[in-house]
Amino acid sequence: MTKRLTERIAAQMQTQKPTRSGQNRAAFLAQRDDIKEALTDGWPVKAIWKTLHDEGKISFGYDAFISYVNSLIRSPGEPEKATARPPASSQPAPKKATPATPKPVPSASHKPGEIPSFNFNPSPNKADLI
Repeated sequence: MTKRLTERIAAQMQTQKPTRSGQNRAAFLAQRDDIKEALTDGWPVKAIWKTLHDEGKISFGYDAFISYVNSLIRSPGEPEKATARPPASSQPAPKKATPATPKPVPSASHKPGEIPSFNFNPSPNKADLI
């Protein structure tokens, strides 16, 4: 009687050597808490990678490292930052000014209950241009 497919796959996986990307990801995940703490403290990603690479804790390049940082630590919607975060200021952030929306100009051809639309006039009114 032959083994089930699941048993054959499990046996094959035990004999295979882990892939290089799998080893890199495992090395990153082993250091994830320290990396997250250093990022929270404001250290640049490049400085974190260089320190871990020089210590021999990770052996892969910066491009793979920043990819792991972005996908495994930072939130997906957050933009990439390779430098330290700006220092927190004691002053509150200024409010953004919202531009005033212009009011539509009533036209002579506009009737009540009708949707206003744009009508192109190839000969401009000189008073409107000044």
